[in-house]
Amino acid sequence: MRFAPDFNTQRRVTRILLLCLAISIVPASIGCTGLATFMHAVGVDMIPAEYDGLKNQTVAIIALTESSQYSNDAASRELSRFIGQILTSEVKNVQLVREDKIDQWRDVHGWDQLNFDEIGKGVGADKVIGIEVANLRLRDGATLYRGRADVVVSVIDAESGNIDYSRTLEEFTYPNIAGQYTSETTESKFRKLYLRMLAEEVARSFHRYDLTDRIAEDSQIAGY
Repeated sequence: MRFAPDFNTQRRVTRILLLCLAISIVPASIGCTGLATFMHAVGVDMIPAEYDGLKNQTVAIIALTESSQYSNDAASRELSRFIGQILTSEVKNVQLVREDKIDQWRDVHGWDQLNFDEIGKGVGADKVIGIEVANLRLRDGATLYRGRADVVVSVIDAESGNIDYSRTLEEFTYPNIAGQYTSETTESKFRKLYLRMLAEEVARSFHRYDLTDRIAEDSQIAGY
């Protein structure tokens, strides 16, 4: 299934019209804070999913890094788990293929097997979310942690092999401003933080979310 070219445009126009309606009917006396509260209450500030075809589907999540074509490395494993946790919470009736079932299939057929639809059929999935991570780096200089990676996200129909959805994240960076000194945390902790932020960005393609969530992202580093 591929979206018609004007589908997202139609949704954007609808959201703009709703926003204009919200602004027009809220009294000016409530101020900006009241307007923001009103917009949130009616859902105008919620960004819709770009792809909503995971509902009621069995989904295999396969994250690949430059190391995971030979083994299930920590980064690919953590990224898959983080994305799975979000989808289970945010997508209606989605069923995830167990991680060990995917690992077992790749043990038998080879970790260099990158045919997502074949893996999906082999583990009984309806859809496969393939996340290909390249140029992953966690440091910005010798003393600062700041993650970057080039990421391609695809949703593949396991039966037909068609790509239902694709998105490219070039130079996904976290945190966006500054970084975290190596004296303040460990590489393992920062890797988990970076991959969790990447997982949230990837998962936003598949569920609606509050736009203000993105604004507050950098502040989460204070808890690590």
